[in-house]
Amino acid sequence: MTTSRRPESPELPLTRRRLMHLSGAAAGAALSGTWLASSRALAAARSQDAPTGELLVGAPEDGYRSDERANIGMYPLNTNIYESLVRLTPDYQIEPLLAESWEFVEPNTWRFSLRDDVTFHDGTPFTAEAVKWTMDRIAGTGGGVLGVDENSTVIVDDYTVEITPSRPNRRLVQQLNHPNNSIIAPGSDPATERIGTGPFREVEYVQGDRYVVEANGDYWGEPPLLAGITFRFYPDPITRVLALQSGEVDLIYEVPRESAQEITGDLSLATSNVGAYEALYVNIHGAEPYDLGQDPALREALAYAIDKDAIVSGVWQGNAEVIQTMIPPAILGGAGADIVGTTYDPEKARQLLDAAGWVPGADGIREKDGRRLHLVMIVGFPTAAAHVPMPEFVQAQLLDVGVELEIVQTPDTATYEARLATGEGDLWAELGSQNDGNPCFLPDLLFYSPDPEGDPESAMYGNAFAPGETFDAHIDECRSAVETEAVQEAAAAAMKVLIDEEFVVIPIAGIYRIFGLNQSVQGFEAHPSGVNQSWAGVSVTE
Repeated sequence: MTTSRRPESPELPLTRRRLMHLSGAAAGAALSGTWLASSRALAAARSQDAPTGELLVGAPEDGYRSDERANIGMYPLNTNIYESLVRLTPDYQIEPLLAESWEFVEPNTWRFSLRDDVTFHDGTPFTAEAVKWTMDRIAGTGGGVLGVDENSTVIVDDYTVEITPSRPNRRLVQQLNHPNNSIIAPGSDPATERIGTGPFREVEYVQGDRYVVEANGDYWGEPPLLAGITFRFYPDPITRVLALQSGEVDLIYEVPRESAQEITGDLSLATSNVGAYEALYVNIHGAEPYDLGQDPALREALAYAIDKDAIVSGVWQGNAEVIQTMIPPAILGGAGADIVGTTYDPEKARQLLDAAGWVPGADGIREKDGRRLHLVMIVGFPTAAAHVPMPEFVQAQLLDVGVELEIVQTPDTATYEARLATGEGDLWAELGSQNDGNPCFLPDLLFYSPDPEGDPESAMYGNAFAPGETFDAHIDECRSAVETEAVQEAAAAAMKVLIDEEFVVIPIAGIYRIFGLNQSVQGFEAHPSGVNQSWAGVSVTE
């Protein structure tokens, strides 16, 4: 168990319901007598006018990292204990947060004016020193999509800081909202202690079981309405639904799209606009036996063999929509119309395979030069359960055109990424999310040609999927463009390479964020970027 607690902070109210929840009515976890006595004493100290009510949330599996890239409390579950310099609105616009304003200084510098009325949860004032500490930490792990290095961040004065990426990057402000770029207290490390500036502060984190936060009574902004939130981790989506139906929790993340109709009676759904996507990536740089994706004709045939409409309407009960991009279409403006995509055409898929020399064998599976057309699909990001039952439907559709598909479900993200790093797979099923205001965020992050001398972890997607110079040139344009329309056009051109020309990406659907909640939950608004979900305006009624 890893904990971070301010001794003087009042504890969450220890209601009978909370005691049952934390003591493991569902999970079998035990509370010590010491912790229980402490909780009662601290609860008694809470002032009468403090935020009230406790929210119990069922979250997916614990996907936090605790290594040099530790992001506990930030991503993928954003517990609102940290804040970034800017905020992402539900319509993918950028607003001030810890930074009050910013300006671009030619040729490649951003100057930020910071709020001067903010303190961290341990009482440390928020100043430019915290921004530098955070950016230097990011630089130390490769610089991420921000492209920062050890020389990028310069303190001008206590409340002014300049960030100069190591490469041209005019999208920096649009990227800074991502929770992984949250500002941490100078000298702190999220692997061991979580000290942020957000509306909630950490009470307890038990890896794989729960994350407990309480209202930050010294918050600089509008105070949260809730006294506290307990997030419980339920990797299995059906278990999350059962927890909501039984009253074990008040709200759950990621209601299975195929099961949304089961949320009835006193329960309801909160659905966002499209903010995520389901897609398949084809390994185009693999070594045998994972080298079949190098054939452009095979990749194109796969795209035409998949019936996206059937998956959306039949499998997911209409709780998604067919799109031809890998990001929310709205963020591309009119430029998104240039991406055509593919429609279901199994006969065209068969013709493409025939022309490429893949002929049906005795059992219907195609063969070429004595080799069976056998592909392996890796399913595991963000979880294997998040994709169910899409892989089996794709498997059946590919079998119809003579392609044998083996499905491998990885038990966790670490295993999925380890397999990706070694290129052991042909197709990779991902449920990705547009988590910042930059239209090129995902294409840049996943498909730009990697630096051979760069960080191996940052290179693993590019090593498998990067389509090369033409795509990279569009991303370079996106990084350096000034006008919004030029950025959108460059992003659309890059995705056209991925989807229409090289068939490296096969979009399946645009995904709504679907939350289930009971009638006690008030003020909840589903953010299309689930990792940017805000909890400060939520309340509960008894």
